[in-house]
Amino acid sequence: MNITLANTLFDDGIFSALYKAGFITTKVFVYREIYLWVHAQIQTRSITKNQAVLEAEIKFNRDERTIWRALNCFSDSL
Repeated sequence: MNITLANTLFDDGIFSALYKAGFITTKVFVYREIYLWVHAQIQTRSITKNQAVLEAEIKFNRDERTIWRALNCFSDSL
């Protein structure tokens, strides 16, 4: 999925409606949050993608592979 499309769906409340209807899980929200956080760290602090992933592990209390999975879930490259 494209991050721009995901943000639009989130802003329009479509993701929330799909979640309430039982079509999607909370994973979509978590993955989007991880993606946006990592992207922001790379942009604002000028750190490498790998360093941002390592910091995201701690912040989100998730495995490194989960962080990479969240980043790969969206098609826009960092």
